[in-house]
Amino acid sequence: MQPHVFEHLRRLPRHRPGQPLLELRRMPGQEAVVNLADNGNCWGPTEAVRARALEALAGPAPDAFRLYPPADGLALRTAIALRRGRDPGQILLGHGSTELIEIAARAMLLDGGSGLAARHSFAVYGRATQAAGGRFIECHATATEVEAAHLLGAVQPDTRIVFLGHPNNPTGTQLDRDALALLARSLREDILLVVDQAYAEYQDPDVYPDAAAHLQERSNLLVLHTFSKIHGLAGLRIGYGITNPELAGLLERMRSPHNTSRPAEAAAAEAIQDEAFEALSRDRNLAARIAFRAEAEQHRCRVTGQAGNFLLMETVFPAPELYRDLLRQGVLVRPLDDYGLPNHVRVAMGTPQDMAAFWKAAGPLLDNLGCGCS
Repeated sequence: MQPHVFEHLRRLPRHRPGQPLLELRRMPGQEAVVNLADNGNCWGPTEAVRARALEALAGPAPDAFRLYPPADGLALRTAIALRRGRDPGQILLGHGSTELIEIAARAMLLDGGSGLAARHSFAVYGRATQAAGGRFIECHATATEVEAAHLLGAVQPDTRIVFLGHPNNPTGTQLDRDALALLARSLREDILLVVDQAYAEYQDPDVYPDAAAHLQERSNLLVLHTFSKIHGLAGLRIGYGITNPELAGLLERMRSPHNTSRPAEAAAAEAIQDEAFEALSRDRNLAARIAFRAEAEQHRCRVTGQAGNFLLMETVFPAPELYRDLLRQGVLVRPLDDYGLPNHVRVAMGTPQDMAAFWKAAGPLLDNLGCGCS
């Protein structure tokens, strides 16, 4: 097989994963590593969720290992539908919400076309579009603002799918209620609008503009959620989408059989019912964000991000340098130079002990080296 056969794959942007924690802990002087790079929930999952996953894996032995999980995931889809006030036929399950992004891209770009997202959006949107054979378009956005008008204005005649991070990873930007309504109502009807709400649970549910409110008025709408973030189940890879029953049935044709595992489904079914844990995690996250902003101000450092369980920190020197300096002290953050943000790092909100370790490492760098943003 000749290398040129795969030349088209060279055009796909590569995912830059963080360094594995086990690998980092093998480095000299790195016995303890504070991970503020992955945006997981430092407080979860709960013991009840862990127990459900282990129970699903343990019995009835050996069937839990040798048999495929139910192909339709009905038990979990029913639990999600009950929580969200939907019908199980509106729920799609994915191997994380990332798989549903990829399924949506393949479904809409089977015959070619373009996908669209705002600049600095979650990198998977572009990779999924291009991997499906589509052309990826980025509209104007900044680290602090995205506008519905810019998304609508960037739509091309061949555009088939539009992605919106709501809030967006890694910038923490989101549309307000009126802007979201404008996008949902004004976007061409043949375009699938994918609203990625992976971090929605970190918002006050009474004020958060949930895109699912537009499901009745827009048939081509897919709203994504994940159990990787507030539920603390990133290692089990489980997510879901909400749409209308007809579109759900069509997208099911693109889904791999048995794409979610029995332990993941069992844990997720337990987690989706625990609203008290979500509220506690939300409150702790808000407290961490407030404290982080206050500390950043003391170091003359600019911090942005409307929503999510992370914040952006901007410095006047390259993000990879700050990343390396912090890593030497056992603190892991996410540099964003590959997102077009060369002087930003994303910092996930951890426990008070985690955040104290971050500032113990970052404070002297920002102060003594004169690297703070005025």
